[in-house]
Amino acid sequence: MEKKPRAAAAVGGGGGSRGEASGSSEGGGLVERLPEALLVEVLGRLEVDDACSAAASCRALHGAAAAAISAITTIDLSAFAPSNAILSRILEGNGAVRSLTVNCSLLDDSAASVIAKVSLRELSLLKCSFTMSFFMAIGERCRNLRSLKLEVAVAPDVLYSRYSGFSTCLAPIYAGCIYLETLWVKFPLLDPHTADSETGLPFLPSNLKELLLQPASHSRAKTVFPRTISLKKHITDSLESLSLVLDTITDELVMLITSNVRNLVELCLEDEPVTQPNLPEDLTNVGLQALGLCHNLRHLSLTRRYCDFKRVNDFGILMLAEGCKQLRAIRLSGFSKVSDAGYAALLHSGKDLKKFEVSNGLCLSDLACLDLDKAAPNITEVRLLNCSLLTSDTAISLAPCTTLKVLDLSGCKSIADSGLVSISQLPKLTLLDLAGADITDAGLSALGNGRCLISSLCLRGCRRIGSNGIASLLCGTGTINKTLVSLDIGNVPRISCRAVTVIAKNCEQINSLCLRNCLLITDSSLEVLGSMGRDSNKCSLRMLDLAYCSKLSRNFLRLLEPPLFRGLRWLGVGKNVVQRRGCNPTVAELLERKPGLTICGNACDMGCRNKCHPDIRFL
Repeated sequence: MEKKPRAAAAVGGGGGSRGEASGSSEGGGLVERLPEALLVEVLGRLEVDDACSAAASCRALHGAAAAAISAITTIDLSAFAPSNAILSRILEGNGAVRSLTVNCSLLDDSAASVIAKVSLRELSLLKCSFTMSFFMAIGERCRNLRSLKLEVAVAPDVLYSRYSGFSTCLAPIYAGCIYLETLWVKFPLLDPHTADSETGLPFLPSNLKELLLQPASHSRAKTVFPRTISLKKHITDSLESLSLVLDTITDELVMLITSNVRNLVELCLEDEPVTQPNLPEDLTNVGLQALGLCHNLRHLSLTRRYCDFKRVNDFGILMLAEGCKQLRAIRLSGFSKVSDAGYAALLHSGKDLKKFEVSNGLCLSDLACLDLDKAAPNITEVRLLNCSLLTSDTAISLAPCTTLKVLDLSGCKSIADSGLVSISQLPKLTLLDLAGADITDAGLSALGNGRCLISSLCLRGCRRIGSNGIASLLCGTGTINKTLVSLDIGNVPRISCRAVTVIAKNCEQINSLCLRNCLLITDSSLEVLGSMGRDSNKCSLRMLDLAYCSKLSRNFLRLLEPPLFRGLRWLGVGKNVVQRRGCNPTVAELLERKPGLTICGNACDMGCRNKCHPDIRFL
């Protein structure tokens, strides 16, 4: 039975003494009389952290949890950073795991002895800083590995200069994992030029189907694609998905990709030029016309940060739309010269479109989304970020799109309450992002009485809402108080303790809560949150962001000590809290009492998902 857990806070092997102490109790005796096969079946249906918690109850559950965990085929340990010892206890004896994701912040090369499983097919290592010996172990033991995803926590020249570059470290994997089809290598986003010699582009295995490299300069990226015909098998013969984070996207690179990669289905190109590129080192309508020759393209992402694609206009987008009629996902950012005509052409180019995203569309207005339900009847995801011309009319236009599951209008400051009334009637909507919108408590009341099944809601920076609006949202006649698991109400000045109380009482299943920069939040709010789920004997809250909540007392960390906030995996605080002296308890003491907790003082977004930095435990 395949199980995909979120995270593990402890392991069955770590609760032996407590299990024996509990085993003599009446409850433990009753459990021990149940058939072991039944206990294993029940625990096998739980998340890994819940199974580990149950293991500490009695000897019967301890043994059953060990048996259940040893049979799990999919393990995700990305939500917290296990130590070598904890990881060993989780994976020890498991010879069935096929997919493994690990937050490697606290791991060293010796972890290879438990990570390198013969059964592995997919391996994702997040925030890692392993050296040559680790990758040699993976190459030797994981012969059947199909997918390897590496998110490296440090710049390549910090660890890998003595090995003649990072590509040398990956050579044992290329040699040993002969079935490797997916390779992701992500370094921290520094200047792409600094990684020129480290990505090892010329040494990539020829049987790859999916490749992601971050970062890589366009000059090095061009070396992947041969300019002459060769009888020898090349990576371009099998490649179907290509993702590159570059210094500059150019027409030359795009034309090399389109002319060499015949089976291209997915293309994602992102660049971050420091200054506006000059010709010929830029993307123009010519490059878009070349992309139009990729008739099998299903997913396309072209994004530029800090600057714009000033040499692409509606004409280039029209040629792209004319050639690529099977697009199912489109993501564009930085196309400041493209207007409604270009975006509408993409939306109407085919009936298969499911995902559409535009960021910083300065010329995108409400007209582009008219009749979207007819142009793209199967659309499930619409993201229109920081498009200043959009108003509530766009939200109203999207109301007939009954298949819509994701709607992101963050940064669209003219979205008002009338738009929320329409959005509230979308029956399949699960994610809604209205960060910075001009909505009020009345709009939240409409959403709270609506029919959508929202599980993730972002209201960050909506300065006109307050605690009354949160009460209307979660105490309405709709279902959102039963389905909501992630809520972001950061940077909202009128959010007070009353809002937190309403959340704790009406939304016990909430998993992630952001209260960043809510200046009215006090210690009493934390007490209410910490006690959430006490009646049901389970606290679902896993991530909590309290960065810049200035009214919290000096010793507010005492409110996070056991038994409060059971299950909390990630806590966001300001750097002043990390560096504070004389508080009780200290950060180090709290981490010792809660080994599954990660505390971030770097002002990261929830879960540090977008940043690689050392875990606070190293401080």
